[in-house]
Formats: sequence, structure tokens, C-alpha cells
Amino acid sequence: MKWFPVELHTHSCHSDGDFTIQELVKAARKEGYRALALTDHNTASGTEEFYWEAWKNGLVPICGLEWTTYWGHMVVLEEQGYTDWRRVLPDEIDQAIISIHKNRGIVGIAHPFALSDPINTGYRWNFHIHDWSLVDYIEVWSRNYAPNRVQSERAMEMWENLLDRGYHITAMTGRDWHRDDGLPCCYTWIGVDEILTRETLLSAICQGQVCLTAGPLLTARWIQNGKDYFPGDSVMAEKVIMEISLDGTVLPDTWDRKEIRPEEIRVIVNGREVKKFAARYQKIRQIEIHPEPGWMRVDLFGTYYGTEHCRIGMTNPVYIL
Repeated sequence: MKWFPVELHTHSCHSDGDFTIQELVKAARKEGYRALALTDHNTASGTEEFYWEAWKNGLVPICGLEWTTYWGHMVVLEEQGYTDWRRVLPDEIDQAIISIHKNRGIVGIAHPFALSDPINTGYRWNFHIHDWSLVDYIEVWSRNYAPNRVQSERAMEMWENLLDRGYHITAMTGRDWHRDDGLPCCYTWIGVDEILTRETLLSAICQGQVCLTAGPLLTARWIQNGKDYFPGDSVMAEKVIMEISLDGTVLPDTWDRKEIRPEEIRVIVNGREVKKFAARYQKIRQIEIHPEPGWMRVDLFGTYYGTEHCRIGMTNPVYIL
């Protein structure tokens, strides 16, 4: 499994961002991203310019937009067609997502617990989803300083509750990038067995082959009956060997080692901590787990800009049958 940093929630001067398309692509290259999505608010007017600018600069371009409504924001990626966002009422969001999927697009709930009325009408998620299996991903971390935001904890709680109910929904970050402000952010890492393309990226998101970090990259694989499994896969509720790795060399110029200090790795099964040990860079740690049915992931905790015992990295879960 190869891991690639990507950013899939950005804005340009075609909506409310300060970036020109060229500036956005240049900033993404500087950050070290390998794929980039343009998701301006309710418009795709920058798509053609963005597509060719990204390709010229060695980035995989992902075309999209951010549905911006009175009842919430939703990132739509690579829809090959058009679903009209303007007339979708709170109880009609399922039908809209079905339409987007028919057009080969995927959807993610953006910053579900951001401040809303009267500060920013529609910023918080208030659509009424009836079938959560339709949702491809949720931004559990959004914007700057995400790991220690209250809205992040609420989004994590929402996502874990859905996992407990049996839904397989991918956790993602969304930088919601409007300008090159240099503030701390989080990174989404996509895992693929092949080269990174639009198709392998979208497939990895839907599968759950995603890790999140505010600094070093925490990854894991699960070995059962001689076969390797990765985030998003399913394993049996029997003995499994977890192989956990922490890489501090990734994107070395993008996170502050004085302010972000990894300290502890925790294995989480169905929301409960079952193992923990000190975080060590480049050390592959193998542990044996006998999980019960549900889900299992790995979290990285440490100090984040003065906040102790803060989650600063995580894998998406494997599902236990």
C-alpha cells in the first residue's frame, strides 16, 4: 500500500477564496500534495482552467464543488452531470445524493458542526439524512487547528456513532482552503495499491483507505490467516496481528515539531481503548488482538499547540465481522 497526501476541499477567486487558480495549484505543490480538488461554492466556473493547471504541475486534478445551502454544505467530487442544489429541501437530501451517485460522483459532509446562525447561515449540517449508507465521507477535521476544536470532537462523536450503527463511512479532513495563510492544518493520506489517479483516489475514499494526520503519518495493516488488510477492509472476529508504523519524515516542512509532539499510540475497538504504547518514529510495532465484531482503528495522541492528550493522527477502521 502506497500513501499519498491529498487535499479535496479548496476555494479560489471563482467563489470566496483569495487564490487564483494558478496560485492555488502553486501552493498545493509547495505543500507536497499529490492530488487536489477545486470545490468552489455552488460553481464550477474554474474547472477547465484548474484541470489543465493541475496536470501541468504534476497534480492529479479532482473536479468538484461545494454545495452551499441554508441547511448545510456538502462537497461533491467528480459528478459527471448536474444535480441542482438550489431546490433541495432538508428531507430531500437522500434523493439528491442518489442523483449524484448515478452521475458517478461522490459526496462528503463538510464541517458538520461549524458555527452557523446567526454568524454564518447554513454552515452547520441540518439536512435530514434517512439512509446514511449513501454518504461517502464526513469531514471529522476541518480548517485550521482542527485537532483541538470542539467542532472536531462533535464530528468524531457523530462519525463513531454511525460506525456503531454499522455504517461504513470514511473519515476525512477538509482544509477548506481559501488563502495561503500559513496556519496549521491537517492532511488526508490516500492509500492505493496502484498509481494515484482520479479513479484510484475516488475508490480509496469510498473504500476507507484513508489516514488523517496533523503531523507524522500513522498507518496500520492487519494480518489474518496470512493475508494483509488495510483501513476500510473487513476481517473476522478472531486473532489478528496489527502492524503499526509512525513516519516522521513525511511533508517535513509543513508541520511544527516543537508544537506537535506525538506521545502515545492507542488501539481503539468499538470506541474503547484496548491497547496503548509510546509513539516511536520509524518503529514498526506488532501486536496481537482478539477483537469483537464491530470496528477497529489506531489513533495517535500527543501535545498539539499546548493542548495535551490531543488526537493528532488516526487511521480509518477495519470492520470486524
